[in-house]
Amino acid sequence: MVYYYNLEIPEIKRTFLIAKNEKGVCNIEFSNDEKKFVKILKTYLNDEVKKSKSKLAPEIKQIRQYYAGKRKDFDMKVFLKGTAFQTKVWVEISKVKYGKTISYSELAKRAGNKNATRAAGSACGKNPVPIVIPCHRVLAKNSIGGFGGGISLKRKMLKLENAI
Repeated sequence: MVYYYNLEIPEIKRTFLIAKNEKGVCNIEFSNDEKKFVKILKTYLNDEVKKSKSKLAPEIKQIRQYYAGKRKDFDMKVFLKGTAFQTKVWVEISKVKYGKTISYSELAKRAGNKNATRAAGSACGKNPVPIVIPCHRVLAKNSIGGFGGGISLKRKMLKLENAI
């Protein structure tokens, strides 16, 4: 069973969608398109999907605390489903501390292939649990780089962390 709910963040005037299964948080989407999100979850996890605020209450609380500036680390299980390289990239991203940033090329190196900068960037873009796995902390060498939630949100998150 996969549970999901709408995650409202007043500080940034946005609503996300968050989902978890018995193994942990498995998806965070920077939109509020429930129909599309449920379809993605069913395809991605091949399981029944049900809306439940109570099942996601601890995770919602932690993410709200982050955006309120009251949390620097997350204490929640995460379920990742990707290729071996994507998983390595996501594990390395999760090691980037609050308030710190790294480049895509450094991320590729840490993930075991210094020549895979573009692949590391692609893995960032496919990160199923942004915020918790802080892909917003990965920057291009000469710019802020991309972000699934948009550049404006990436800047807000980096400013919240005093990383830029």
